[in-house]
Amino acid sequence: MLTVNAVLKAVFAEPPFEHPMRVLWTDREIDLVMLFALKEPYGVPTPMLLSDVESMLAADKLRKVSMRLPSFMLQTEDELSDAAKAKRTQLWGLIGPIFADKQIYLPGKLGPTIAAYASKINKPKKTIYRLVYRYWAFGMTPNAFLGKYIHSGAPGVEREYSGEKKAGRPARYLGEESQTTKKLTEDDKRIIKIGYTLYKNNGTRLIIDAYNKMLDHFYRVEVASPDGSCGGAPLKQLDQVPSPTQFSYWGKKAFDAMDVMRGRKGETKWAMDHRPIVGNAHHGLRGPCHRFEIDATIADVYLVSRFNRNWIIGRPVVYVVIDVMSRMIVGLHVGLEGPSWNIARHALFNAFTDKVAYCASFGIVIDPADWPCEHLPHEVVGDRGEMLGEAAEQAMHKLSITLDILPPFRADWKGTVESSFRLLQSRGQIRWMPGGLKSREKERGQRDYRLDATLDLHQFTSIMIRSVLDWNHHSRDPKRLSKVMIGQNVEPTPMAIWNWAAQNDLIEPNERTREEIYLHLLPQARGSVQAGGIYINGMFYNNVLDLTGKRSANARANGRESIDIWSEPMADHIWIKDRSGAFVQCPLRSSEARCVGMRTEEVVDMLAITGAISPESQYAALNSRVDLAGFVESTVATASAAKQEAQAPTSAAAAVAGIKGNRALERDIQRADASAAALGGNSEPFVPGPTHAPAPAKRESSVASEYAGARGAEVISLLSRAGRNRSK
Repeated sequence: MLTVNAVLKAVFAEPPFEHPMRVLWTDREIDLVMLFALKEPYGVPTPMLLSDVESMLAADKLRKVSMRLPSFMLQTEDELSDAAKAKRTQLWGLIGPIFADKQIYLPGKLGPTIAAYASKINKPKKTIYRLVYRYWAFGMTPNAFLGKYIHSGAPGVEREYSGEKKAGRPARYLGEESQTTKKLTEDDKRIIKIGYTLYKNNGTRLIIDAYNKMLDHFYRVEVASPDGSCGGAPLKQLDQVPSPTQFSYWGKKAFDAMDVMRGRKGETKWAMDHRPIVGNAHHGLRGPCHRFEIDATIADVYLVSRFNRNWIIGRPVVYVVIDVMSRMIVGLHVGLEGPSWNIARHALFNAFTDKVAYCASFGIVIDPADWPCEHLPHEVVGDRGEMLGEAAEQAMHKLSITLDILPPFRADWKGTVESSFRLLQSRGQIRWMPGGLKSREKERGQRDYRLDATLDLHQFTSIMIRSVLDWNHHSRDPKRLSKVMIGQNVEPTPMAIWNWAAQNDLIEPNERTREEIYLHLLPQARGSVQAGGIYINGMFYNNVLDLTGKRSANARANGRESIDIWSEPMADHIWIKDRSGAFVQCPLRSSEARCVGMRTEEVVDMLAITGAISPESQYAALNSRVDLAGFVESTVATASAAKQEAQAPTSAAAAVAGIKGNRALERDIQRADASAAALGGNSEPFVPGPTHAPAPAKRESSVASEYAGARGAEVISLLSRAGRNRSK
């Protein structure tokens, strides 16, 4: 079906489809469609027969394509300045009234309409044309009038200064401007690069040392000495040599900061300390997708944690998004947070995106036809609790969705979604599960049903998905059938009504790009780029935009940096934006294997629980440290007393002279003790007492003789060889 704002592209670029065309307006009664070519310079829309365009689509001569929005439109409301918002409001207020009259889309009506309107508001016609074309070109949304400042200032282009004008703030001396800086030429910049290489390759300790060496080699006055040499020539004047600031600035521009660090630290130091860490309501609706209702309830069952089945995590919050026309449940989200916009946005995101991948993440395999809902509506009805707020209103406005917030205590105004909760819980037999609120109502006072909690969040969500699929395919409500549906024997189920509407072109979804949905619906938070990747919620993710690892290395060297992150309920991946504003997916690092397949809130709860220290553990650790300190103190005191009883050496030199021999003797004694123990000997090991303390000049042989008699050395050698042979 051809929808307004869809973009068409010809397979073989046949006229008039040499360029992509946006659908501005359709009228099936007069068989007319107005198309706008997305190619500068823009021109008036092209009229065509609606039937011809649909025939070309059916014959695969045309196809629908998704146009990437420019980066200046991919901004949240918080990222916009007050000036940008005011400019957008001003321009939209200027041309908005033109689009109130649909006659402008009829052939030959655009020019007279703009001429009359320009005369009325006393503006040039070309100004009105330019704004109208811009509105059509950039997706027919008021955000088309945001400022296109991405190329302002010629980023990356070196500035050219006329005459003797120099870059930067003028130098001053005693309050007066001083002409002591040089206007750098290309030769100067090449010389600076050569000089800075000394610092980069660790040829000098400081940047200023490399600067001085550069001046010495390249900026001396060429004055010949009497013997013809130029040695000892003075430096050129200050206005003829680069300043230290210029040297540092252009040197840093010539080399990447991480390349400089790598060169200065050396490969061994870089690999050890600085490299990136790798690793780890039904009436008046046009059809399905006109109005969605969203609401939340707390399920009547207690759940346990997947990390530890003995951890009871309470009752889950179930969000349901339902299409009012067909009663099709188009979105579902089960979480642990209370009803809020932060959770409602997950349910809406689920309603607007593909369900096959969503179900697969819970081990449920479906075909796209089993849950064919990935459309944006034109209206969303919700409660004040989660939808009343600037964040929700701005997100819906950016997606061209009308948000209808109900007054307090009027749940009956969204009776479709309210009634679905009771029926869903009944279909899934939730109250009669282990841990259900009513599972033991006949055994009052006997046992706390919370202790019977068995299901975890993942298992409960899979049950809810199965319940939704059963609802969509088999719940019946004959009151939803129109006269035409009855005449065509349409089953009164949500799936049958939805499919019938699709076959009869009654589904008119709100066409938006993937980037817009991600930008305005996924929760945004601030994470940090660290040496191990992108860190948020206690987990590390791979930074797919940092293929060389320089950004992670920079974070390790200079400290972490903040980054905007968009996240889905599952912890398996996050989303970040690249330089063009497009979203890219960053997977969970392999070292975070325990978090794979887990919900983010599950991981956060697990980290909070495992990080807590019980009073018993705190006392045991404190007691152990105190005992250790006492043991160390008593052992040192005993050793000190033993040393005082020993015969003191004659001098300090004598005390240290025999260290090597004493060490060898002690080693042989230890080996002998080990060998005797291995052979089952019962003799006690030799412990030198005060009379056995070796004198500095005493040889190993005399001590061995004292230990094992006249043939002590042979005994020790024999025991050593026996121990080695036994170990083999």
